[in-house]
Amino acid sequence: MTLVELLVVLGIIGLLVGISVPGLAGYTKSLRLKTTTRQVTGLISLARSTAISSHGDHAVVIDQVQRELRVVTVSSGDALDQRVRLPSSVTVEIVVGGQPSQETQFVFRPAGSLISRTVSLVLADRDQQQTITVIGATGAVSVQ
Repeated sequence: MTLVELLVVLGIIGLLVGISVPGLAGYTKSLRLKTTTRQVTGLISLARSTAISSHGDHAVVIDQVQRELRVVTVSSGDALDQRVRLPSSVTVEIVVGGQPSQETQFVFRPAGSLISRTVSLVLADRDQQQTITVIGATGAVSVQ
């Protein structure tokens, strides 16, 4: 193989890499949002099941300053070890009754239902978003 052939092959490889990098950046952003959504859904399910099994109220608390969600025992204020740290590009907003809310937590009763109405968490990463909905009467969790 001559030097010219080698340079042509390297040029083609460089061109292919240059074309594929923007696509990979979009893929990683989408993956980051989906992963965070799965983690938050798991934490919400943990809060509900812990409230049921311990026969006590448990809250999912959103801490915007620390950029994390955690489960707290309402009676003692103690936080469980499990937490979800939000990536720097992901934001979370609570929506109650279709309107953005200033609430920073929602509480599960020992029966598994919420103390409040249906709550939605909107997770956004720039132009993409996912919504986690918790039905107030049943505590059922769904992702849209």
